[in-house]
Amino acid sequence: MPKPKAPLERNALASGPENQAAGLQLKGRIWLEKDGRTFLSWGRVVLLERIEQHGTLTAAARSMDMSYSHAWNLVEQMNNLAGEPLVEKQAGGQKGGGARLTPAGEKARDDFWRLVKQFQGWVERRRID
Repeated sequence: MPKPKAPLERNALASGPENQAAGLQLKGRIWLEKDGRTFLSWGRVVLLERIEQHGTLTAAARSMDMSYSHAWNLVEQMNNLAGEPLVEKQAGGQKGGGARLTPAGEKARDDFWRLVKQFQGWVERRRID
């Protein structure tokens, strides 16, 4: 029997009220770019949360049905774009490997979810006339 997928913690999708007459509804997602490259997005921030939850990049990636190499690349991209590490990784060995969010990673995660909440509120207040 396959292991059930862990639910993803939060949603970054925003939806406004539907215009019944026109059948239209405003929807959107938010992500942050730096120098034209994606820095933070819903999936990347969920990866940060899963790293914090599981304590290893391997377990975090597995919980999202993501390959380890893809997760590693995303973390490297975020660390490089942030200008300081968001995640510190420790290679395996006798004591095993691990990963943890740095204070900068915790702040980036919290800032992203604050922006998502603001964005969702903005979209929810928009009407399509």
